[in-house]
Amino acid sequence: MIRTFSYIALLFLLTASAITDGREANKAYESGDYKQAEQLYLSAIEQDPDNAKLYFNLGNAQAKQGKVEDAIQSYMEFRGLAESPEDKAKAEYNIGTLLTQGQKWKPAAAHFKNALKLNPNDLDAKHNYEQALAKQQEQEEEQEGQDQNQQNQPPPEPSEYALAMKEQAEKLVAQRKYAEAYNLMQRALDADDTVRAFNDFIERIKNVSDIDSN
Repeated sequence: MIRTFSYIALLFLLTASAITDGREANKAYESGDYKQAEQLYLSAIEQDPDNAKLYFNLGNAQAKQGKVEDAIQSYMEFRGLAESPEDKAKAEYNIGTLLTQGQKWKPAAAHFKNALKLNPNDLDAKHNYEQALAKQQEQEEEQEGQDQNQQNQPPPEPSEYALAMKEQAEKLVAQRKYAEAYNLMQRALDADDTVRAFNDFIERIKNVSDIDSN
């Protein structure tokens, strides 16, 4: 039987900047007022945009409200700002946890695997990775034979995960990091087939990336 997936708890603020809003946000979160917590974290981020912990806690508040795409974005922002592998692993773990709630087992397994690569000693991540893989296999067996004519079908509706990954890739494109954007979308496509909805975008950034590499 699968163990209940749960989020890693709040990372409490250690910096002086935005500390008032941050503390109030933490109080709101712990009292279950996730909407208020989200607004306070956003306010604190405006004052201290490089504070990684604020993004992590914001992601938790958004996840509690079912804002999957926003939460993934916040965890990705935290991952980019986090310095230690253990902290980066927390972002991967929480993204994996969030994806299990929508039974997105393949991308969930990919993120739990990433968490383990960053923090091999995380037993919860190991257990969740194994369980997500098992659920993924069950899901794929159920769908076997249903995708025979997939290439003749219109692109699928992108999932919230796919939308979040595309937004991250667009940020990289805005910074002219075409190769990084392409690699991000390729990894996302490996994890979630609905990323095919953005095939034109993927092909475009691939072409620009190829030019840059020549």
